[in-house]
Amino acid sequence: MKLFGYEEGNDEQKTPIQLSEASILASPGELRAIAKVLAELASEMEGDGFDHAHLTDRLPSLAGGPELIVVKVR
Repeated sequence: MKLFGYEEGNDEQKTPIQLSEASILASPGELRAIAKVLAELASEMEGDGFDHAHLTDRLPSLAGGPELIVVKVR
């Protein structure tokens, strides 16, 4: 697993940087919802045709915050 990201507020950053650490600041309910979606995505990855998914597409209640994108390793 690798983590990548953009610095908040840095509009000049063209490509994501690799992160050595990431923190999630969430409520217990948000964390449970994220965990459920991640488990569903893991199952979808086992099939053909999965490329990537945006967490906010599955959890619209998280829109407006940072975007978490899950990408299948090739």
